[in-house]
Amino acid sequence: MSALLLAALLSASAPPSPPLRAELEPMRFLVGHCWRGERKGGTQHDVHCFEPVFDGQHVRDRHEVSVGSGSPTYCGETLYSWDGAAGRVAYVYWNSLGGVSRGTMVPAPGKLDFGSETYKDPDGREVAFSTHWRIVDERSYEAVTTSAANPTGDQIVRFTRID
Repeated sequence: MSALLLAALLSASAPPSPPLRAELEPMRFLVGHCWRGERKGGTQHDVHCFEPVFDGQHVRDRHEVSVGSGSPTYCGETLYSWDGAAGRVAYVYWNSLGGVSRGTMVPAPGKLDFGSETYKDPDGREVAFSTHWRIVDERSYEAVTTSAANPTGDQIVRFTRID
């Protein structure tokens, strides 16, 4: 399914957003919308669509990366939930390559801080990185990722609301 078709289906079928659990409210600006970012000079499109789950007790992020026209080349899904024992929002991310990562998110003024995360691919290889999403305005945010595996510095992708 193309990223734009996914965005259209989610926005067309999405009922009005129920209240979110209080601890997930910092994600409110994302919920009920799809967001598109471009990577590698505009040849790779990255779309995230956010929706409430179980009456706002969780937030789901469905994610597709595609190159040009055609089928997505990579898909993933994240489920954000409140972890009362840890005192923060926790998430689990799964992708179409078989990889999984777990982490936490802490809201801060003007951003969502995902801290350090270790992604593990199906073969057991691990990559460590840190990410935060910087809120630019009500229609855009920037995902800033830092990793020792990227010697050229931070990777910044601006996402713009597409619905």
